[in-house]
Amino acid sequence: MKAITIWQPWASLLVSGRKMYETRSWGTSFRGPIAIHAAKRPVRQTLDSLAAGQWKEREVILDCFKRLFPAPGELEQLPVGAIIGTATLVRCNLIDWDFLPKLTPMEMALGDFTPGRYAWEFTDIVAVDPPVPASGMQGIWEWRETV
Repeated sequence: MKAITIWQPWASLLVSGRKMYETRSWGTSFRGPIAIHAAKRPVRQTLDSLAAGQWKEREVILDCFKRLFPAPGELEQLPVGAIIGTATLVRCNLIDWDFLPKLTPMEMALGDFTPGRYAWEFTDIVAVDPPVPASGMQGIWEWRETV
């Protein structure tokens, strides 16, 4: 099965249905079943880089995370280095000025919707519980579940 690696907490937001699109600088012609892999990057490292101001709109993003993960320590408990869900990649939308009005403010905060980038659209998302440990890769890669 094809797979895509996504940093946490964005991977869990996608699998939970609280995020509709995964934004990338590149598009793909692939359509079909795909595993969602949560990168090994520790959530704390992502939060620290946001807090340090290395991302534009960091305050908006951090506020969204606080609202979406309200329990103390909830973010740090998200699985990393594992397949956490499966989905069907159905569309790879070129982000342009016509696409942007389709997005909610929350969705806008959870991705980089700069025109010229791509918004990957998924359906049939199913959480994998428990998560399956796996090493990720950049790009779309082949995941072979071990039994």
